[in-house]
Amino acid sequence: MSLDLAVIGIVFALILLIIFFSAVVLYLSFRIKETFRKETRKGFTIVKIGFLIGILFLAGGIFYFFAGTLTPAPNSNPYLSLTLSYPSSVAFATVCRVNFTVLNPTPVTAHNATIQAGVFFGDFLIKSSTHEVIGNIIEVGDVPSGTTIVSLELSTPANPGTVTDTVTLLFQEMTAPVTQPITVSITGGTNPTPSPSSSPTPLPSSTPTSDPVLSLTVSYPSSVAMNTNITMSFTIRNLASTTAHGVTIEAETLFSSFAIVSSTREVVGTVVNVGDVPPGTTIISLTLLSPSKPETVTDMVNLLFQEMTAPVTQQVVIAVRGGQ
Repeated sequence: MSLDLAVIGIVFALILLIIFFSAVVLYLSFRIKETFRKETRKGFTIVKIGFLIGILFLAGGIFYFFAGTLTPAPNSNPYLSLTLSYPSSVAFATVCRVNFTVLNPTPVTAHNATIQAGVFFGDFLIKSSTHEVIGNIIEVGDVPSGTTIVSLELSTPANPGTVTDTVTLLFQEMTAPVTQPITVSITGGTNPTPSPSSSPTPLPSSTPTSDPVLSLTVSYPSSVAMNTNITMSFTIRNLASTTAHGVTIEAETLFSSFAIVSSTREVVGTVVNVGDVPPGTTIISLTLLSPSKPETVTDMVNLLFQEMTAPVTQQVVIAVRGGQ
């Protein structure tokens, strides 16, 4: 583990200060002793004792100040998660709404956050937005602790097709960008109006198709000490009115680096078996044991389910530091 030169400099400066202060105290003590050596009156004795007590209080105050100043601040860099809410299928030449939910679970503010897309805003034209949009970039700005929602009203393309893109959340303090895929199918619009000359045949009533739409948010500390327990939470939101079936959360290397201590759902290898997810919010919590050596663990977590058109992904980056 490399030594921090700044810390070494502070330690040497503090040692020199202690030596200088001790020399001053010894000098003053001998001077006082010589000055009042022949004085035997009670008043002079009280003055000497009071002066020495004052020196001790001054020394204690100085060391208390430096102890408070040199105490390292805890690692409090913000980390953000991104959740997208959008219809999986829309009619062409209509209007739809897309919401970006940015979650900051830390007590500190993330600065200069932006949401960037590749081709999505070239196909879906922006009609209105709660935040400024420049080209394919949404200027979110500073993100305080809690939840920030960016809402856009979009015009769908004029032709049927499928638009697939990756949305990226960036901010000043990030260690890695946060990404989410987005896939929207554009259908051929409404059915044509029947000819007036023919009597329309009543169609049997049917329930409109409402495939489940899931989002995933991963909450975890961005920096941990080695050989310690941490809590990682997976928050799954089903934005539709139907249940998603056969839901799993899969990682590649995360669970081989962080050993699983306990989990609210069954874990087999690198797969967390969530099962069916009804409409609403489902939270899975895991207690993990960090690695026994310093390293940075980076992995992509995938949320899979039976009715999905594309997997929902979240990147996880955790720095494992040495010592306490």
